[in-house]
Amino acid sequence: MLSRLTPRSCFRPKLVRKLSEALLIKDDDEGLQIQQDAIGSVTEEPHITEKGICLDGKNLLHVETRNMCKCEVCFGKHSHQRNKLPHIGNAFPGVKVEEVGKMSEHYVSLKWSDGHEGVIARTIRGEYGPGVIESRVKQWLNLTRRKNEAQRFWSSPNEEVTKAWDYSWVVSSGENTRQFLAHYMRYGIGLINGVPNDMGMEEILSEGLKIGPLRRTSYEDVDYVRFKPNPTNSAYGSDMLPLHTDLASYFEAPHVQFFHCMESTVEGGESFWVDTFAAIKTMSEKRPDLLEVLKTVPMTFRYTPPGRGVFQLSQHPVVKMCGEDIWQTVDILWSMDTAQLTRDEDFETRERWWDAFLYYRELVEDQNSWFVKKLVGGEFVMTDNWRVLHARKEFKVTAPEQERIVSTSYMDWNSMANRMLSAEKGDHVFLEVDQH
Repeated sequence: MLSRLTPRSCFRPKLVRKLSEALLIKDDDEGLQIQQDAIGSVTEEPHITEKGICLDGKNLLHVETRNMCKCEVCFGKHSHQRNKLPHIGNAFPGVKVEEVGKMSEHYVSLKWSDGHEGVIARTIRGEYGPGVIESRVKQWLNLTRRKNEAQRFWSSPNEEVTKAWDYSWVVSSGENTRQFLAHYMRYGIGLINGVPNDMGMEEILSEGLKIGPLRRTSYEDVDYVRFKPNPTNSAYGSDMLPLHTDLASYFEAPHVQFFHCMESTVEGGESFWVDTFAAIKTMSEKRPDLLEVLKTVPMTFRYTPPGRGVFQLSQHPVVKMCGEDIWQTVDILWSMDTAQLTRDEDFETRERWWDAFLYYRELVEDQNSWFVKKLVGGEFVMTDNWRVLHARKEFKVTAPEQERIVSTSYMDWNSMANRMLSAEKGDHVFLEVDQH
């Protein structure tokens, strides 16, 4: 039976502070941002407010509560998706909470002005269901969401950034694999050594790390980068490759890039990487006016090699944001279509764009911020292609037997998040609404 509660103010500074402490814990050893359930120190009864309800010290709008209903009418037991939505007004505009009822550990009962009676979740377990997924969501949710508070920007290659993980250890258990992937998500780069010589890229990913599928590009699933005369792509040459994003000419560049060094006996050819998010943070503090230009004025990126039947063209701002979070950097000098920029933008806009872009490039081209390493056979690197630019120094082939062979592949971020957060396949992790 639901009981009617009188609307009243919900702002309680001490209560909110206790809740924020319960929600976020920092582990100094691992640098983890761990979300805890929104219960524990908060004991105040939920109540209706002028604009919604106050639940566990958090104000929720009326419309939010109706769209959060987890009853089996509104929320599919097997799909974990909202269902049976009306054809019109399916976001429930104007619906208000009329009564607040029973509260259990994970749920609270509500009745709305449209006559519906249901429940909303109070905790992560209430949202996602019981089982192993609960602890993973608490620990790694914000990393998989690319929240800057969970990431670790680096303006110089410290020991954590350059840490090499042993392949045998990483693949020995699912927990070890997730620890490595968390490191990769935190720093935008992850280095593995000791990969067996007879393992190919697909075997490393699908059988070792158990992630996939690969994202197919115009270079197929796996590309083998080695020296070619008169290359159709700069990567196949021996000249220095400046810091860049891969496949910026795509409407959505791949999120994750893999490098597997199969052989490197040439002179030179060191790889290096830089964290653009650290540079952008510096730019936001010192020249926010220039950063705003890179966030709003798009540049066209093009890849149109003759004879290959390929015409790839897209446009992106160099810096993309998601709310207050730095979300993506898109930057590849040799695919920038500067002529198209002169057709798209007026002189004054282009002048400001070049001022901003050159300021940004000066930051990322500071060699003190580079992680430099000459890869050798059996080393494997994952990079966040939306965050960490990669490059290669010039190399020379001085003997016929010398080679530099690196296989490369790409994957969507969702595959990483799935490996980090999902319960084991076949485990039915139903919500516990029936126990409320």
